[in-house]
Amino acid sequence: MNPEAIITTLLSAAAFLKKPLQDVTAQSLKDVYETARYYLRKRFGESSDAAKVLDLATAKPESAMRKAVLVEETAAAGLGTDADLLRLAEQLAALLPEPDDAAWQRVHVAGRGNKVLVAGRDVIHMERHIQRSAITPDERHVSAGQREEIRAVIGELATRLAGEDGKANFAAGHRMLQRRFGVPSYLLLKRERFADAMQFLKEQRAIHRSRLRRRNPRAYCADLHRAIFSRARELSWNRETVYSFAMSKIRLKRPITSLRALGPTQLNTLAASMRRCDAPPVV
Repeated sequence: MNPEAIITTLLSAAAFLKKPLQDVTAQSLKDVYETARYYLRKRFGESSDAAKVLDLATAKPESAMRKAVLVEETAAAGLGTDADLLRLAEQLAALLPEPDDAAWQRVHVAGRGNKVLVAGRDVIHMERHIQRSAITPDERHVSAGQREEIRAVIGELATRLAGEDGKANFAAGHRMLQRRFGVPSYLLLKRERFADAMQFLKEQRAIHRSRLRRRNPRAYCADLHRAIFSRARELSWNRETVYSFAMSKIRLKRPITSLRALGPTQLNTLAASMRRCDAPPVV
């Protein structure tokens, strides 16, 4: 099995176990599924971005985008040849039921949208099956290194888009990129659009920075530090130039030797002033 086959099997089990009214024969499948999911999470790392991707994919196993990201994380972690994970995937595959054979009968069909009601000797609720194309990036699309950079910025953006529970909203970050560039997954982003995509994500990260302030003040300040020194590199400023500029713009009473001496409001003022600058300050 390759990483895609492993994840396909895992998500097939997740989808099956979400169906209502499964009999006791599903218990063995559930046990193996939970073991496989626990093992994969442990290999990723409990607090890793990959573990969060795993949670998102198993919560919505029909999502082709979430599946693709999880396959990518599994491959990047080198788990495609993990003997224990392969064994668990094979056990899952053996326990998953085969599709029921079609039975001919005279029925009346009524319904609309994605659900229909079949009335024969039994009443059965059925859902239309939608076949989605697999996501298969090639040399035209962003490279493995570029995908890592995109994932890192999406991860930072996701922390800013978190809800009241504080959990990073990776799905929202991915949707922003998909809608802006018209792709079903960042994996299918053309290489020539990589710089544009990174610029867009960084802009969104900055736009949503203020949401960190109440929830995680330390992270908010750390992010402003990063933004200030990133802008300083663009302006070819050294640290002393940054500190001198801060003295004049924030009207500090004494010189500083570290940005840690500044509070959140002062850091925000400094970052905004540097964004408007295009030359070193006169000192």
